[in-house]
Amino acid sequence: MKLILYTGTSCPKCPGARAAVREACKEVGLIEGKDFVEKLIDGKDIEVPINKELDGTMMHLVKSAEDINENNVPAALAGEDYTIEALMHQVASTPSVVIDGNAVIKGRVPTKEELIELLK
Repeated sequence: MKLILYTGTSCPKCPGARAAVREACKEVGLIEGKDFVEKLIDGKDIEVPINKELDGTMMHLVKSAEDINENNVPAALAGEDYTIEALMHQVASTPSVVIDGNAVIKGRVPTKEELIELLK
């Protein structure tokens, strides 16, 4: 199973989605960087790697999922333009969740319980 959370750096809904996704993934045993990643749609101009505060949470911004490990989570992928990739999943707003290539949440904050059901 592979989950992608598409977010934006100034999205007012994204902090809630970040929390819900990480809580749900932790509960079902998914590993950040291996089973799920967060991608900043508007993070192409961010020099990575860098530690950056996003909406009150210190995030480790990295170039690829391989750069994420247990010592630098929470993390998000930045330094590239993920707009086309998101649009290929028919995602045009943040936050959005894609599971195994299918956009299941678009433009809203999911609940942890909703995500757990989707991940089963």
